This record gives sequence, C-alpha cells and structure tokens, in this order.
Amino acid sequence: MKRIMNSNKLIGNIYSLSPLTLDDITKEYIAWLNDPIVNKFLEVKHVNQTLETVTEYINDFYKDNERYIWGIYSIENKLFIGTVSLTNVNRYHNRANLGIMIGNSDYWGKSAAEEAYSLVIDFAFNTLGLNRVGGGSYSTNIGMNFTLKRLGFTHEGVMRESYLEGDKYVDGWHWGILSDEWKSG
Repeated sequence: MKRIMNSNKLIGNIYSLSPLTLDDITKEYIAWLNDPIVNKFLEVKHVNQTLETVTEYINDFYKDNERYIWGIYSIENKLFIGTVSLTNVNRYHNRANLGIMIGNSDYWGKSAAEEAYSLVIDFAFNTLGLNRVGGGSYSTNIGMNFTLKRLGFTHEGVMRESYLEGDKYVDGWHWGILSDEWKSG
C-alpha cells in the first residue's frame, strides 16, 4: 500500500495544522510536556522530557509505521499551541487512533481540540480512506469526553481502573467513529 507522507498542511477556520518538525521543539513545548497540569491525561507524564528525548521522538516518528503528527497553530497570530496525531494506522483494517495535546492553556475551551480533531478525522477518512478512527480518554477528562461526543464519536467501552490518576485508579474510555457516520454527520 502506498503511504501518504505527512507533508499535508490542514487548514481550518481558526486553527491550522502543519507537520511537526524539529523547529517546533522549543523550551515552551518541552515545558508543556513536563507540566503536570498540561500532561495530566497524557502518558508522556511518566518520563521527564528533554530536548534530547523529544528530538529523538520526532526523528523516530516515521521510521517504522505510518503515523502523522502536526503542530496546531492559531491562524490569527500563528502561535504554536499544541500537537495532534494520528497513530496506529492499520491498513489491513483501515483504522487509526487520535491523540492531542493543547499545551497553551490560553486555548483550553476555545475549540482548538475540536477543530484540530475535525481536520485530522477528515484527513483520515477522505485522504487516507480509513473506515474507523478511535481514541481513548480518562473517564475524568471531562473536556475531552465532551469534545469526542460533540464530534459524533460513540462511547464504545470502559477499561475499568486502567489509569492511575494521582493515588486513585480511574476508568479508561474507548471512543470510535466510522467513515459513514462522519460523512453523514
């Protein structure tokens, strides 16, 4: 199967997505990855991130698998505010998973996650020809759960006590949307 490289810039109404490069690795970006408020629901929180670890991650991102990662930018002021990814692309079953980090807290609750996800979902279905896009969330991540539901995702399942949040285990939620649901929604 032909792989589509991540050279695709995706433009929305308020935000644009550009393929993440080493130039995007700033002190601010690394600080987001290490900030316990920003990374509360991210697995990156388990390892201290440095310029070296993030550079290695970006350099290795495309070596083995079809994966996509974009920087999220405000169109108005061209400010880099976070990242969004499409990973675990499986061409046999035509499915993939979403991930996102809005690092700049000034953009929390301002439709950045919704528009970024919309652009990536549209790319997954209309450019890559996938049939299903899935995602996961902590049950306690109210903002993400609201966003996924608003985008038309179906809450498909619960992984009981699958995440340790502080000193308490919380459930993980599985979400999914199919191509025909996206196109009809």
